[in-house]
Amino acid sequence: MDGDHQRLIRQIRQRLESLARAGIDRAALGPLPEMLPVAVAPAVPRIARAETAQAPVDNRPEPKESEPVPTATPLPRRRPAAPTPPSPIPATLGSLFDEPGITEPVVPPEERPEALRVLAAEIAECSRCEVLCANRTHTVPGEGNASARLMFVGEGPGQTEDETGRPFVGKAGKLLDDMITKGMGLRRADVFIANIVKCRPPNNRDPEPEEVRNCIGYLERQIAIIRPEFLCLLGKPAAQTLLNTSMPMGRLRGKWQRYKGIPTIATWHPAYLLRNPSAKKDTWEDLQMLMKAMGIPIQKRGGGG
Repeated sequence: MDGDHQRLIRQIRQRLESLARAGIDRAALGPLPEMLPVAVAPAVPRIARAETAQAPVDNRPEPKESEPVPTATPLPRRRPAAPTPPSPIPATLGSLFDEPGITEPVVPPEERPEALRVLAAEIAECSRCEVLCANRTHTVPGEGNASARLMFVGEGPGQTEDETGRPFVGKAGKLLDDMITKGMGLRRADVFIANIVKCRPPNNRDPEPEEVRNCIGYLERQIAIIRPEFLCLLGKPAAQTLLNTSMPMGRLRGKWQRYKGIPTIATWHPAYLLRNPSAKKDTWEDLQMLMKAMGIPIQKRGGGG
């Protein structure tokens, strides 16, 4: 069995495990994705299919000259649908299957700040992870605009975040602020910033898989409340968790992904950029892709300092 088939089997297994964790034990079958001879074909945006669809063809034979022309009023032909403007976001998914969109009811914008506050209070009382709960000073639920167009998702709180209860306020947070303000021309208050786990892992280690499983529901509920138009995933743990993949960051970044129908960019974590300044060029390219899709003018100077 070659590497492509093994990777396909592994991705299917990961997807089925993800559905099982979400409590889904069956699904309606739809049209199967188009397959290349060896690898899975890239997902084709639905909008592209709509644009190439042709109007129904009337295959009824025309009456011969010797036959009487029917006098009954023929049924009107269906008019072709008006063309839809093309989407600026190509659907290049890291997943084998189409992710369902957000299924939770829409929270009205005026109710979202209170909904996030209630969720933050619930997070503060969480005791699912014995090690994290025993070592935390504060939980770090996240902060920002409750109706933000853009949401940043990182890995987990560090020491400064644990001490303050706020996300991305240490050295990596300062660099993220520069990416948002100097690079993208936005304010920190315009976006929402959160992590896949809400408590600091000891010694700033990567979150354990069980810790992620215990905590990921809080992030999913935040995304469902805020309904961001775009997601920016910072670092490997956040990207691999939300995109349900084991692909390395070098293959995930630089292209569009989707999470529950939301256009998503994965890029290097600011802490990684502090250790590897040469990767800032890659991150600035990723931010420019994001800015172009959001309609934000691209400044001449690079982002992230």
